[in-house]
Amino acid sequence: MPVRTTSSGYGPTAQYEASVHLRMRRNEAAIYCLAMHLAGRDRDPSTTNGVEEFTEEGPALRDATAVAARAADDEVAAATARDRFRSTPIPAIEADEAIRPHLGPDERVHSLRRRAILSVPGGDGALGHGGTLYLTSRRLVHIGQGVVSVSLTDVQESSLAGERLLLALRNAEGLTLDVDQPRLLRAEMAAVGQGLRR
Repeated sequence: MPVRTTSSGYGPTAQYEASVHLRMRRNEAAIYCLAMHLAGRDRDPSTTNGVEEFTEEGPALRDATAVAARAADDEVAAATARDRFRSTPIPAIEADEAIRPHLGPDERVHSLRRRAILSVPGGDGALGHGGTLYLTSRRLVHIGQGVVSVSLTDVQESSLAGERLLLALRNAEGLTLDVDQPRLLRAEMAAVGQGLRR
């Protein structure tokens, strides 16, 4: 098949166009046909209106299905928590050894997420820092290679991008959290923040 290509050199007028004919040798065509046959070996031989169906899900489809199921479960958990927090304060949990030295007087832990990745857009840790995220009665505290603390009163807005929780902070700063159940965490943060505003 003819493919139109354009190539440019260093000068403003150093351009040319050429037609390139791509040909497939006979033995390559046979290999290609065999590969296509093997790729469709899991198709259901029975067709409906000429549309073939695969009998097995591919890895990408399975992953997408798992992500959608986790998001749906997280949304249900968040909605249930929001209903509960309307009448009952968010409960405290026992502080573990990692967070205990960082707590202030009368500061309590309400939730935690292990394997939490914290990223600061445009920062040196663009790939993120792993650790454990704690939601306390005053702050978000991420403990990994270092300790990052964010006062809940500095969080101006929270939003979701897929399974990431995006936090907009004062002074046009922000951070991203990759955590389990980000929707539930957002509901928990809202409940704690509401208590701080009273």
